Amino acid sequence: MPSYCKTSGSTGLHIYIPLGAKYTYEQSKEFARALVTIVQANIPEITSIERRVADREGKMYLDFLQNRPQATIAAPYCVRPKPGAPVSMPLHWDEVKEGLRMNDFTIRNAIQRIKSVGDIFQPILGEGIPLEEILANLQALR
Repeated sequence: MPSYCKTSGSTGLHIYIPLGAKYTYEQSKEFARALVTIVQANIPEITSIERRVADREGKMYLDFLQNRPQATIAAPYCVRPKPGAPVSMPLHWDEVKEGLRMNDFTIRNAIQRIKSVGDIFQPILGEGIPLEEILANLQALR
């Protein structure tokens, strides 16, 4: 399943899966819920789906509810109102590794990066995944 990652420009990472504008909010939310539930079940030592920070014990929070209508999310390539002016930057998967920091991509280096790697986030606007097929495959993993 194709997926694309970007920094939030703050403390997290956002993972996008192209849906091709073919599914309802409810379908996409339930897909995200199923996916993070399986991820959390497979690596519970480092992940959590608990919303309360105190209940996470320092684990990485898998937030499928970030897709809800009231939630805000930093758009790709936007400058965030934080010290150093970090930018919400799309990443190649091999760049997602220990040591990645929000200030790795800032207003000072964002344009040069985009010129050098291109718009690596553009494919999220493509045809989209076959959601029903992917969900069936995810159910088999449970």
